[in-house]
This record gives sequence, C-alpha cells and structure tokens, in this order.
Amino acid sequence: MPPRSHQEYAITTAHLDRPDAAPEPLTGWLSSLITELLGLEGQLPADQPLGEIGIDSLTAAQLSVEVEERTGAYVALERFLGDETLDDLVASVADGVTPRASA
Repeated sequence: MPPRSHQEYAITTAHLDRPDAAPEPLTGWLSSLITELLGLEGQLPADQPLGEIGIDSLTAAQLSVEVEERTGAYVALERFLGDETLDDLVASVADGVTPRASA
C-alpha cells in the first residue's frame, strides 16, 4: 500500500484540545506533508533533525503556511531548517506553538 498523501489526513484543531489525544494523526500528516513537498518516499524518521533532510527556505515557508492553515498553529520558518525533529514539531503544533513575534 503506498504512503498516504497529506491531503488524506483529517487534521483539525478539535483533536488537539483533548489532553488524551494521541499525536499519531498529526505525526502522520506532518510526515506526509514534508515528504510530499520534498519528493521523498515513505515516512520521515521521527528523531531525525529536519535540517538534515533537504528543507530549503521556500519549502519551510510552504510548510509554515500549510501547518497554520490546517491547525491554527504558527510555526516559524527557522523551526523547519534547524535541529528540531518531527517529534519536536508535532509536540509544538499540539501545544499551539509560540506566538508570532510582534512587529
């Protein structure tokens, strides 16, 4: 069976409001979104730094917009380009991430 497309995941903020909600749907969705944008096969290792998998600034911008549109959680571009892992990102999105820097 081929990996699921990120568009097949029903990600809403409703499941993020429950403290007992499992992060698996969010992990699968984020992994699929990242692999699709990068043209990779399969799921990302949850503990691999995202900066090591080939995300550039344009892809980081696309990821940031898609995550915010689907979950309401803002993720700064730098978070996709550094040492954070998929697990780190999932935890941040589930917690609502940090607010945007004020201008």
